[in-house]
Amino acid sequence: MVSWIRRRDLHVLTVGRFTYTSDQRFQTIHMENSDSWMLQIQYPQKKDAGVYECQVSTLPKISRFVTLNVIVSKASIPGGPTLYLNSGSTLNLTCEIMESPMAPDFVFWYHNGRVINYEINNRGISIHTEKLPKTLSRLLISNAQPQDSGNYSCVPSNAEPADITVHVLNGENPAAMQHGKHTSSASCRSPACLTTLAAAVLLLDVALRWR
Repeated sequence: MVSWIRRRDLHVLTVGRFTYTSDQRFQTIHMENSDSWMLQIQYPQKKDAGVYECQVSTLPKISRFVTLNVIVSKASIPGGPTLYLNSGSTLNLTCEIMESPMAPDFVFWYHNGRVINYEINNRGISIHTEKLPKTLSRLLISNAQPQDSGNYSCVPSNAEPADITVHVLNGENPAAMQHGKHTSSASCRSPACLTTLAAAVLLLDVALRWR
């Protein structure tokens, strides 16, 4: 008889073809006339990571241990969390799928909670998705207007979503607006600003070393 045991809490998950957990994602797969007893975990989650024991009830008992690592894929939109641009400019957002063992089946873009359907929109909205060597999805809105402001989110089928807040300014200075918003990671892009930031980090590092 073959059993699968979760070592974290010594929970006996399966014995032979029988499952002893209320979590229906777990089951044993065994082919007739085969010595293979596989533990299947559907839709693995981060909490499922850890060591699992395959135990054969012979005399003496035989055990084999397997370590399961669960990779949590995440989406990322560079330039966030806040982006400013002038009215009439092109809004260009790129969504990167990080740490994904496989490409997503689809990537949806949302604006203020509503899916963006570029196929029925004639305002110059386009979405391009590349799946090799890593998945990139680009949202382009030409001639962006103030009504295009708001929250944009990238939602892949197999990764945690990412979002960014966009402000389309009508006659205002985007650089000045960025300077006044400390939460915007896009507010420090000039060489002088980056040099000052690097010097501050260096001073902080030196101070910490001498403490």
